[in-house]
Amino acid sequence: MANFESYYQKLIQDANDPFLRTAVEKALVNYKTRKETWLKRITNIPELAKELKKRRDEAMGHLEENLKKAIQIMQENGMKVYQAKDAQEACKIALDLIGKEKVITKVKSLTTEEIGLNEYLEEHGKEIWETDVGAVLLQVAHRKAAHPTGVSISVPKEVFAEYFSKLAGKQLPPDPNVLVSFVRDFIRQKCLESKVAVSGANAITADTGSIYIVTNEGNDRLVTSLPQKHIIIAGIDKIMPDRDTANLYCQVMPLYTTGHATTQYITQIMGISSSSDIERLSVKPAAGPSEIDVILLDNGRRKMVQDPDFKEAFRCLRCGTCLYDCPVWNLVAHDFGEHVYMGGLGVPLTLFSLGLDAVATQALSCTQCGRCKEVCPMEIDTPKLIRKTRSMMLKNKITPKQINAMLNNVVEKGSPYVR
Repeated sequence: MANFESYYQKLIQDANDPFLRTAVEKALVNYKTRKETWLKRITNIPELAKELKKRRDEAMGHLEENLKKAIQIMQENGMKVYQAKDAQEACKIALDLIGKEKVITKVKSLTTEEIGLNEYLEEHGKEIWETDVGAVLLQVAHRKAAHPTGVSISVPKEVFAEYFSKLAGKQLPPDPNVLVSFVRDFIRQKCLESKVAVSGANAITADTGSIYIVTNEGNDRLVTSLPQKHIIIAGIDKIMPDRDTANLYCQVMPLYTTGHATTQYITQIMGISSSSDIERLSVKPAAGPSEIDVILLDNGRRKMVQDPDFKEAFRCLRCGTCLYDCPVWNLVAHDFGEHVYMGGLGVPLTLFSLGLDAVATQALSCTQCGRCKEVCPMEIDTPKLIRKTRSMMLKNKITPKQINAMLNNVVEKGSPYVR
């Protein structure tokens, strides 16, 4: 059952944390400054976003068709493809694929966080390491991500220095250059030890079976190229009809995610690496992994896309731009929600993956200001989706006692404030 009291006590504690507020304010200023600068240089990105929205809407009606095409072509390209109905099945498939290997490196993936993959593998004796700078910090500090892409933007550099010093076994200064340099060396060593890599996917195309991985740190290329086996775990919402749509996504997403016009790295994987340098005979593998496995996750996504009230949430790019303008997130950051998908749009995403009880506290945290809808590149009406969720909560009697008392006062005495 939802524990409203402890949740809201945590929000009050966060709202009065000066370090959290300072970190969020700095991140917000940096993001908005970059975004304004790039919008002046590349003025057509909002128009490209509208085109991407149109294509995402059209693709909803062809999800099963595109999924079937993508699976077929990925298999033709030499990849093994599995479908998982829920988090437990996805984790079990991943564990079976990892086999006896002990050390796994991972490129940050919201989908693997959604299914609790790290915790599951650790319970089964595996050593799994994140490779994004911020994700490494969250892993060793046992913290929750503050943002879908900028996972540690609410953490001051002094905290980074504290935990990275423990990991390094020596004192490191709170200098971002020194700290990033340490993580660079640390993850490179882990990648050399690992024979299995796990990654997400930003997009998977139905026409060519191409898997897109987008990063700024370049760790995706390091992580997915060195090991013998590469396991990709992606939600079925990542299936796009063709390369044009995936490329359009890569043009639109970065601005709303980080404020930059593009990302430093866009990796496209179409199958097992090959060489045809000897008499033009194709030999696999070449420099890359000898095996690529793809786990396609449902976990409520089919139900969402079939629901007339909630299907527009299927468009979500997981860019997190809605959070930057959210008054609640600006105060409490990562604690706006108790699970992976935070903020207003995290309500429908959590509702369909974990259920109504899991999202109850989060749904009642929204102020209904509407800013998220105004800035969303996919024009998702998040406030409407939250109101629908709240109606479901009332119907199922999942509300805090204070709200129940107010409702009774309205019905019995005509005012919510009568004692």
